[in-house]
Amino acid sequence: MKVLGISGTLVGSKTRILVEHILQQLQQQYPECKIELLDLKEYKLELCDGRPTDQYNEDTQKVILKIEEADAFLIGTTILHGSIPSALKNLFELVPVSAFTDKFTAFAANGGNPLHYLAIENYVKPIASYLKMLSLPEYVFALSSDFDGQNRLVKETKLKEVDQFVEHYASVLQQFYKIKVGS
Repeated sequence: MKVLGISGTLVGSKTRILVEHILQQLQQQYPECKIELLDLKEYKLELCDGRPTDQYNEDTQKVILKIEEADAFLIGTTILHGSIPSALKNLFELVPVSAFTDKFTAFAANGGNPLHYLAIENYVKPIASYLKMLSLPEYVFALSSDFDGQNRLVKETKLKEVDQFVEHYASVLQQFYKIKVGS
């Protein structure tokens, strides 16, 4: 069982920090799970233009393969102006729908405006639905104020929320993939 955490932004560090924190918690809750982080900052993805996957550059092909090989996802994004970054949207366009189909997905986002959580419900989840992902109903949304000056997630209420989120996600993954493998 492999969970791929995706830090889906090219700006800032809070998204990656949030995704890493959740993945570390998930590894503690579900130690038999293989965890990997995919940070879009570390790859030079080409813009999707509809050509076959094998005609994109090596980085783009590597990222698509990582997604195809994953069993589940934790997708992290920053919310900018009420939407997701173009790098994440491009990723969704590059990867065949079949790579996401019937794979459990959880979301984590960060933003500066408390109302930016609405972008998960109104923008991210519809994309996930179109891509046929199985989405965890809850998600983590962190404000800038949940981090300290060194961008560490420190707000006690947010840390507890993450713990509960991870506990539920780990439970769902264990139940779903046990049933899926056993059927």
